[in-house]
Amino acid sequence: MNHRKPITLAALAFAANLSVMAAHADSGIYIGGGAGKTNMQDSAGNPGGVQFDESSAALKLFAGYHLDFIPLLKFAAEVGYRDLGRPTSSQGGVDVEYRANGFDYGVMAGLGLGPVDLFGRVGGMNYRLQKIVGGTRSDFDGTAPVYGLGVWFTLFGVGVRAEYEKIDMKELDNAHMLSASAFYQF
Repeated sequence: MNHRKPITLAALAFAANLSVMAAHADSGIYIGGGAGKTNMQDSAGNPGGVQFDESSAALKLFAGYHLDFIPLLKFAAEVGYRDLGRPTSSQGGVDVEYRANGFDYGVMAGLGLGPVDLFGRVGGMNYRLQKIVGGTRSDFDGTAPVYGLGVWFTLFGVGVRAEYEKIDMKELDNAHMLSASAFYQF
């Protein structure tokens, strides 16, 4: 009598269910924060703008829900707050400072390659932008698309991620953020 075939089938069924259970175990709410560097570029053709290309330290806080229901495919929805810093320069003796911050939201989708996930982000940011040129301040409010790419690593509910994001504010030529974050998943 051949006992290997039923044992092999039982082992395969257990392994298939174990991967599905493990995938659902990775689902859950998470909170975190990060720091990085932002770069803002502007030109005189934009409202209140001057020729500007400077970088600054940036911060972000976020909360989200990570959903793993299909092996290899990872999904998350997230809300947060980001401060893009205060890049400054001096042009012809005139001090120039830009400030931007606001609440953001987005969805992420990617591939799970073990403890490392590769992901893409699509979302938006409700921003407040200030351009201060020689003491004259111009204020702008709006909603900007946010998109980016990143790497996410999780082990025992604690994770880190690195990501590049572009924030497409209409009053700037370019704004992007490179950040590293830590988070805890419940």
